[in-house]
Amino acid sequence: MHHFRAFPDLRVNARSQTSDSALWPSFTDIMTVILMVFMLTMIVVIVKNAHLVDRMRLSQIRLEESEDRLRIQVDQLALLRSRSIDLEDDLRAKKMEIILLTDELANLDEIVAAKLVFIDELTDQNRALLENLRVVQLSVVDKEAEIAGFQARIDEISVDSERAQEELNRQLALLLSQLQDKEAALIMRTSEKTDLELTLARQRQDFSSLEDKYLKLVHPARSSLGKLVATVRYARVEGRPVITFRDIDGSDGVQLTKTQLHARLTALKEQHGEKLYVKIVIPDNSGLSYNEAWDFTKEILSSYDYYYVDGW
Repeated sequence: MHHFRAFPDLRVNARSQTSDSALWPSFTDIMTVILMVFMLTMIVVIVKNAHLVDRMRLSQIRLEESEDRLRIQVDQLALLRSRSIDLEDDLRAKKMEIILLTDELANLDEIVAAKLVFIDELTDQNRALLENLRVVQLSVVDKEAEIAGFQARIDEISVDSERAQEELNRQLALLLSQLQDKEAALIMRTSEKTDLELTLARQRQDFSSLEDKYLKLVHPARSSLGKLVATVRYARVEGRPVITFRDIDGSDGVQLTKTQLHARLTALKEQHGEKLYVKIVIPDNSGLSYNEAWDFTKEILSSYDYYYVDGW
């Protein structure tokens, strides 16, 4: 508001209005200026922030591009290192091949030198052989005359040899005849031995029968009733003795050696004593002779069976 100093103020309460109107326009002007400064500052800050955001976005893009280039360079560096390692391996392999080829070349040189020496020796030997051949050719003529004399002697010896061969054939025929007579006698003795063995087996069987009868007279009959039965099966398979043992609990039979069988039966006898009944099974196709079966049965029963505790 302006003051009209040249003209008098005709308004009512002109004095009080003049003092109020002089204060507020000044405050309004100050606030306007402050607002304008603030707005200009905000505009400048916004513009600067916009430029700063653009620069940050550009910097981020450049950073990503730099990271991509760095990643590519790292991959290329790794590839170059791998190629370098492969090249170093190839170089070492080539060096090793060169060393091996050098050694082989040295060996070949040594072999060639040795072969040259050998060739020289063969040449000297060839000269010596040619000289010997000449000497031999000279001696062949002399030997031919000697051979003619030897041939005559050989003819005489051949005649004598034929006579000796005839005599030898005659003596051989005589020896063959004597051998056939001895074989016939041996066969006869073998047959007699077989008959004797059969007779002995029958006598043993008769003795066993008599012994059983005697035992029946003086001793109660052997029975498995009320006893613990252990079964022993004995046979010969492919020339090898096979012993199968079944325990008193009726379990499946197991193959044992003779030593193991004695150990098992000894343990059973110590545990059960007079309750132990040992059953001996000799199959019809056992492959055992009568004597083998008899000796085995007698050995086992007399040692462990309750019936033969006092002896066989």
